[in-house]
Amino acid sequence: MSKKLYLIRHSYAEEPNANKDFDRRLTQAGQTMVRSLGRYITDKKMNPDILLASPSVRTTETAINLVEELDISEQLISYEDVIYNASVRELLAVVNGISKDHKEVMIIGHNPAITFFGEFLTGSVIGNMEPAGIVSIKFDFNAWEQVSQSTGILEYYYHPSHGDL
Repeated sequence: MSKKLYLIRHSYAEEPNANKDFDRRLTQAGQTMVRSLGRYITDKKMNPDILLASPSVRTTETAINLVEELDISEQLISYEDVIYNASVRELLAVVNGISKDHKEVMIIGHNPAITFFGEFLTGSVIGNMEPAGIVSIKFDFNAWEQVSQSTGILEYYYHPSHGDL
């Protein structure tokens, strides 16, 4: 049995000076980009059991646009305060706490932590996840508590405007 973790950086948002950082909304281009990401996720037949997201406005809007595009219930979204301004260690604690009943999990978060976390889990160089980018990581075990440094296999990094990177 294996697990899949999809790390998503929130989509394109207003400039930081428009609102307090937490309250920044998606731009129109950001909404379009996350819808495009949703079509890619559907085409790849990803089937998340749960979406864990930062409660910031831009990640909330990313999550809502995504579940609408995927035609899945908004009830699959769980907003986790710790994901906003999280460290790699805090993101690892979130993943380690996921029920083993969940096979595919999406986390919608922020840079630089979401990129660093993908690199930490896989030992691969991702560089800089762009807004609306997704990283797919496979784990060859059946309990999320076993996830730790370099235990994941980077399957791909995708961005709607660039394709697979």
